Amino acid sequence: MNDGTGRAIPVLSPPQTVYWVIAVLLAVIATGLWMRPGGPLMPAALAQNPPGLAGARGIFAFTGPLERDQYGLFMLDVDQGTIWCYAFDNVAGTSKLRLVAARTWVYDRYLQDFNCAAPDFRAVQRLVSQQRAQGGTAAPAAGRPEEEAARPTEDSATLRE
Repeated sequence: MNDGTGRAIPVLSPPQTVYWVIAVLLAVIATGLWMRPGGPLMPAALAQNPPGLAGARGIFAFTGPLERDQYGLFMLDVDQGTIWCYAFDNVAGTSKLRLVAARTWVYDRYLQDFNCAAPDFRAVQRLVSQQRAQGGTAAPAAGRPEEEAARPTEDSATLRE
């Protein structure tokens, strides 16, 4: 640089020690935040790390299509064993919820075969038995759900009690 007369003005550089002190202090602060006993630097929010859904309880809500241009709100109550659905209707320019369907599935789990497309569970059971007889796979361990569900009854639409 010059002062306009052609003479150079000496530019003093700031002392390098200040930058090193700032860098060391920032490193100490970052290490302290990283190593704090409370956990990681930025813990996840509770909604980002939900517990496993296996055995989950409560009411769950989700949306899905009912028709081509109509969506519904599905509600699932795991504790009471019910599911119900609302549709979003436009009535005189106002959006309203309308109950479309509701039912309980508490007793549905006792049915072995009801309104099912082919193959029914008996045909699958025969195919699995044939495959095991040919040495395709090993039999399931005792007490597994495959064995319990594979017990046929004479009337497939009766409740197992």
